[in-house]
Amino acid sequence: SLIVKEDEIKSDKLPTDLNGLKIVQFSDLHFQNKDLLEDVINNINLRKPDLLFFTGDLLKEDEDLSTENRTELLNELKKLDTNALKYAVLGETDNDVAKAILIDAGFEILDNQSKFIYTNSNERISIIGINTNQDQKSIESFLNTYKESNQNTNYFTILLLHKPDYIDYVLPIINVDLAFAGHSHLGELNLFGLYPVTKKDGATKYTRDFYQLENTRFYISSGIGTDLYDFRLGARPSITYLRVVKEV
Repeated sequence: SLIVKEDEIKSDKLPTDLNGLKIVQFSDLHFQNKDLLEDVINNINLRKPDLLFFTGDLLKEDEDLSTENRTELLNELKKLDTNALKYAVLGETDNDVAKAILIDAGFEILDNQSKFIYTNSNERISIIGINTNQDQKSIESFLNTYKESNQNTNYFTILLLHKPDYIDYVLPIINVDLAFAGHSHLGELNLFGLYPVTKKDGATKYTRDFYQLENTRFYISSGIGTDLYDFRLGARPSITYLRVVKEV
């Protein structure tokens, strides 16, 4: 059954106009269970997020969706709060069909790209999406270009990526305040919530649901669906709900 992991964070870099910013992250849907998806969407909409992030793997690997299932999935995703700004990054199972569904559902896919969100007083925050399906060189090239263009700024910066271990490519180059990843499912089978029985490539270093990496708060979702097994133990499906408060 679904759980909601909630937290509140404070930052003096957050624009005053965005005080109380509400963020929801969900990840690794691996769509196969409509009832669980409905539960996810209801819990997201209940919290009325300002920003909604999907961090990859919409479908099961090599899934050939029927027309009926594709329509069903898209119709459910379109029920997500229309007032939220929606951003996504891609996982290793996200083929052209998955990308089309995300776009049709109102998500902007950030594929080694950044996006600025402006407030009414012309302050801004930065959202960066990394494609962890690409190699380290491609990712670092994008990050260096981003750094060069924004080297004298101090925006509140949010990072989205699918595979959590790839954050080690990012933090030596740019400053990040808040980061979200998925992919690991926290092992799917997890002893006491601390020891994943299995580890996936790209999620062997960062195996828990939260890390404080110097100035970066890093949240790793346990995801929604299943991948390695057809059940979960000690790693219940979850969404992440954060409220960001201006620190004065």
